[in-house]
Amino acid sequence: MSVYSLMKILSRLYNYQMGKDFKYIIGRNIKAERLRKDFTQEVFAEMIDMSLSYVSKVEQGLTSPTAIVLYKMSKVLAIPMEEFFKGVDITPEL
Repeated sequence: MSVYSLMKILSRLYNYQMGKDFKYIIGRNIKAERLRKDFTQEVFAEMIDMSLSYVSKVEQGLTSPTAIVLYKMSKVLAIPMEEFFKGVDITPEL
């Protein structure tokens, strides 16, 4: 998935006001993958060149990671970026 495609998906999600649920699901998926690799938050934050506080907030669903951060995370965790979106419904509500 290209960064451009990812940004389009992110934009669509926010436009349909799914921000809170979206952030929680993404954060939960990131945390699951991090734990699967046996990385602490501190080590993971260092590997992606972000603060421990930022990683914690992303995993709790309190903030959304940027496309660049998702890219860095996917490279460090050696998974496709699509893995972070498992369980996210991007169909618009009518």
